[in-house]
Amino acid sequence: MDRLIQNHLIDLFAEHGVELEADEDWLLTEGEDFPAIRGIWHEGAGDGMGRLDIDIVLDEERTIEESFGGIGGGKAGCRDALDGFARNDFHVVLAACWHRVNAKKLAVRELVAGVHRFTLYIGDFTLRGEKDAPLEIPEDGLSALEAAIATAPLTADVHWIRVFYGNVGDGKTQVEVLLDNEPWAAGHKAIASVDWPQHERYYSLRNFIALVPMD
Repeated sequence: MDRLIQNHLIDLFAEHGVELEADEDWLLTEGEDFPAIRGIWHEGAGDGMGRLDIDIVLDEERTIEESFGGIGGGKAGCRDALDGFARNDFHVVLAACWHRVNAKKLAVRELVAGVHRFTLYIGDFTLRGEKDAPLEIPEDGLSALEAAIATAPLTADVHWIRVFYGNVGDGKTQVEVLLDNEPWAAGHKAIASVDWPQHERYYSLRNFIALVPMD
């Protein structure tokens, strides 16, 4: 499975002008130690969903850690999870870490947080489940989060935010917002305050944002 993951990532990045080379479990940027990326697949129990962990090392101290569920066993599940990475995180990390910006695949904005000015690379909200009805993302979905970012005590470093919203289908919801891999209370409050569409069946939305200092 490691070879499948490495080949998939090498091809994906090559399609966007970035050459990666294998160094044991890691894929290194050609001629550089950082950024580096790897994927590790964890098979699900029985017919359960497997998990793909993606690690992106920015420098000797900071690593972006993301995980993606994969439906199906073996290679099929792994490919499904890799597709989730490509749809959700890829273009954001490509812009923030490898400086290749595809404006058709993400939104680019500027924002001040404290005394630091950042470029925000904002991926699409990607939907999983509830395919019978079109889902419209509320206009305040991102604005609420940006307001929280503006008051966050951020350093002049690259930061990343992962948003997960789940509509369980019985009126209950699941919300998780991580800032630099850690639970972020202000972001959770912002996302929970939004009037997300309610459906009888389960669906989830996922979003990934990277903040790159302009200073």
